[in-house]
Amino acid sequence: MVREFDGIVVGGGHNGLICASYLAKAGWKMAVVERNQVMGGGCSTEEIAAPGYRHNTHSCYHFIGEGPVLDDLQLHKYGLSYIYPEVQHAQIFRDGKAVTIHRDFERTVQSIARFSRADAERYREVYHRFGHKMGPLMTQFMYSDPLSPAELADRFSGPDSDELFSYAPLTLHQAVERNFENEYVRMFFNCILHAVAVENIPGVGLLFPRLLTRLNKLGLPVNGAVSVSLALERLLEEHGATLIRGRHVSAITSDSEGVTGVRLDNGDILSSRLVASSIDAPQTIRIAGEENFPGKVVEGLRNYEWCAHSLVTLHVALNEPPRYEAAEKFDPDVARAWDTVFGADTTAEIDRVFDEVHEGKLPTRLAGNSCCSSKFDPSLAPAGKHVAFWWPWAPYELDGDPANWDVREDEISETMLSQWREFAPNMNEKNVVAKAIFSPVDIERHCINMVRGSHHSGAYTPTQLGANRPIPELGHYGTPLKGLYLCGASSHAGGAVTGSPGYNAVRRIAQDYDVKKWWKPVPRPAWPPRSGEHG
Repeated sequence: MVREFDGIVVGGGHNGLICASYLAKAGWKMAVVERNQVMGGGCSTEEIAAPGYRHNTHSCYHFIGEGPVLDDLQLHKYGLSYIYPEVQHAQIFRDGKAVTIHRDFERTVQSIARFSRADAERYREVYHRFGHKMGPLMTQFMYSDPLSPAELADRFSGPDSDELFSYAPLTLHQAVERNFENEYVRMFFNCILHAVAVENIPGVGLLFPRLLTRLNKLGLPVNGAVSVSLALERLLEEHGATLIRGRHVSAITSDSEGVTGVRLDNGDILSSRLVASSIDAPQTIRIAGEENFPGKVVEGLRNYEWCAHSLVTLHVALNEPPRYEAAEKFDPDVARAWDTVFGADTTAEIDRVFDEVHEGKLPTRLAGNSCCSSKFDPSLAPAGKHVAFWWPWAPYELDGDPANWDVREDEISETMLSQWREFAPNMNEKNVVAKAIFSPVDIERHCINMVRGSHHSGAYTPTQLGANRPIPELGHYGTPLKGLYLCGASSHAGGAVTGSPGYNAVRRIAQDYDVKKWWKPVPRPAWPPRSGEHG
């Protein structure tokens, strides 16, 4: 069976669906192929602990609302909406203290001032410089083709840009220590930065100013993360796209002129001179045939780095939300917080966590983000009930073998619940209706582009950021094989639900093909801003 299309997208995660949606709205006849029975990739919501309790199994905190995608595609017309909790984050400590981050900037300053007035004033300064004044610039960086060194030199000048790029060679902890002196305050920023899949290595310090642009702007998708993909599916169906579920792309086919389409695992052929892949770049090149690419590309992708750590998540169905009694007494706003971080109290402790992870051990003291989204979106649980999770950092190869995650599932769930109870005493048998582990191996099983549980589809290292992601030869969404493009999280700007890779791939495709550009592109980044300039 052969079917012809103007364009084919491999992988039905949100980036692939976004890429297909822009092209479908431009009048292209599109097809999207997804190996799972449900589209969405990391935008997944499932009943994994008990019937009626719906858990976001991968993504929960979304930043897509700060970019152009929601407005361009008018996804609210297709059922997508977001809640933006007023208390976005709480970092809680074993001594009962807590730092809270609010959408209201002054409330955040007041929380930090309880620990250090100097840090509160410094937060005010760096937030206004990076989070407010240069916030649009950070958005432009994310939703544009990465700039070359020559373009950076040409488009940036002045003290603000000098300070911005002075962060580039730093480690995460150095970037935080440059700004804050109090250990409680430092720990919040250290943990949040680690939560976005970053290691404490030199060359990633620019992620600190980038964090400030999104710190208090994270949104919770109503009815679960899957609502993102459902809205995009409705848009695509309205524009005549073909959505194929439960089929694996066994090959991206080509001839001397470039790609010719894809072959599915059941033998069906989809024909097109354009294929955009939202699965990871190494896998894409393999199924397109390594013989079709220069040796430097093949070798570079064979050495592609997956995250040195992953996540293990304990999902729980509850009668009532976790209650962090000591921290709530110190700061009542903890009870209203959406993202709650706990487990490590000092920089030394978080270093020990990652040391143990790198050794393949389950950390003695687990640490990471927790969330009870049903406090803000009751649709996720039966009336009066709740869902929550805790996703500490963890190794993929547990004690040398990833199979140990399945073998030790019951033991690990009890360990996690016991340690969670140290902060929230009501996480006991009376409150917990059911629980389920979602391990690094489960991450990989569900999303095959999240190799080794690499939840952002590749490590964030200096050699895999910006135009270097996934490798310099493929850092601008195109490939040496004519008609083959990359639109997934192994390209700039990486993982998380931003829609950036899908959007940026469309920008590249629009340059190469006769695409009716019905949207207004995000301006190319420059500082000071250049008026009237668009990409």
